[in-house]
Amino acid sequence: MMSSIKINNTLSELYKIFYSRSTRIVLPIVFIFQPLLSYISSKQILAVGLNATPETNSSLVEPIPPIEYIGFEAILLGLFAMIILGAILGSMEYKNSSLRTSLLLCSNKAVFFVIKFFVTSVFIFVVSFVSIYLSIASAQFGLEREGLSPLILSNNVWYFILLGSLSWSLLAVLSYSIAFYFKSSLGSLLFLLPQVYNLGSFLADRIQLAKYLPVSLGQDLIATSPLKITTPGRSVLFLSTWVLVISSFAYYKFLKEDVGNVR
Repeated sequence: MMSSIKINNTLSELYKIFYSRSTRIVLPIVFIFQPLLSYISSKQILAVGLNATPETNSSLVEPIPPIEYIGFEAILLGLFAMIILGAILGSMEYKNSSLRTSLLLCSNKAVFFVIKFFVTSVFIFVVSFVSIYLSIASAQFGLEREGLSPLILSNNVWYFILLGSLSWSLLAVLSYSIAFYFKSSLGSLLFLLPQVYNLGSFLADRIQLAKYLPVSLGQDLIATSPLKITTPGRSVLFLSTWVLVISSFAYYKFLKEDVGNVR
């Protein structure tokens, strides 16, 4: 009986995610627009020359990165979209009394929260991995004969794709957890989005502790240049700690609150 309830609740969560208006908006951005942007960017790099430097081309601020790093600059767009998606999904249950309806299917609040958190996390990771792969494959395809095979890539590129997927996933799940805790997407967006708009980098360059802000840690996992991926294990550890702490707060608050008071 309990197993049947868990399966039904899992399918219900997937249904709500897939048919959410925010999901229908974000998926074309990360699956179509971002790979297209990555392809256009790689074409521009090919026109400039893969060996171009600021000394040979005054329009460049820094040298063109090695082939394995090309395309990762474009995935910062998707990071922005995924943080917004996580925030909206986290606050979705508190709109139009849908939480009460969901708990009719699974009255055990602990089981309900764990299933909801797990399904959302897996969905976000799958979307992140597929989107980043499509973007990098598009970039390599745009490099024509100079690029890697879009289907095979290389071991290093697959590793970079995995790190990028972890960055997107952990930040989106953190956004989800903050929104679930505050019952609104606003708190999550106010905390995370300004960091995406270079505020995190600005603070990290001036304040040592700011390097441990979530977005700064997440951006350290995105291979935009050989100098970027330096301590991926540390970044994953501290970013995971952010997710664990905030989601734990959300979990215990959810268990203690009276669902009848949810608007």
